[in-house]
Amino acid sequence: MKITILGSTGLVGKVLLEKALERKYQINTLVRNTEKLGALKDDITFIEGDVFDIDKLEQAVSGSDIVLSTVPPKMNTKEPKKYAKLMENWISVFERNSIKRFIHIGGALHGGGENESWTIGRRMLKLFLSLFWRQGLVAKELEWEVLKKSNIDWTLVRPPRVSKIKSTGDLIANEKSLAGMQINVEDLAEFILDQIDSEKWLKKAPLVASEKGW
Repeated sequence: MKITILGSTGLVGKVLLEKALERKYQINTLVRNTEKLGALKDDITFIEGDVFDIDKLEQAVSGSDIVLSTVPPKMNTKEPKKYAKLMENWISVFERNSIKRFIHIGGALHGGGENESWTIGRRMLKLFLSLFWRQGLVAKELEWEVLKKSNIDWTLVRPPRVSKIKSTGDLIANEKSLAGMQINVEDLAEFILDQIDSEKWLKKAPLVASEKGW
């Protein structure tokens, strides 16, 4: 199976790329700086470009069955609505290329479902992040609004703080509540890849965390 990974040089994306190679997937990726791929360049097909460049995106997803994305809004973004438009453009590209499955990373500090439980810890973390990334949280909300109205089989994975804490192997996914405030990056990457062949979280936005991630 061929997959396209967007955001493959970030903290999560790099690990996701490595884990996908371990699972023997054929991989396309779109990156602004190919040097960040290091030795992995020899094992994948890469297109140099930006995710906002639709022509480059078209090249990157061509021939793929599934798209995985770890792309976040930029830290200094002042235009959250452009990420809603970006998601609309992505979905149009996916539909033109007969891609039905799309797995994207959101965050635990924005909405993604109905009647969610907001613990004190989750509320405090959102308040803290809002001090310097409020527009980013808005952008992620807008992405989800676009996704849930689309016809593709999407999953929006919503982790809390991603770190290199020791893996517990006990990741908890729940649509209504967040089990912890951290998640191991390798556990998160494995969960994302597991969704490729699973229908459990189709058109849903699970909150995911390590069991002992407080």
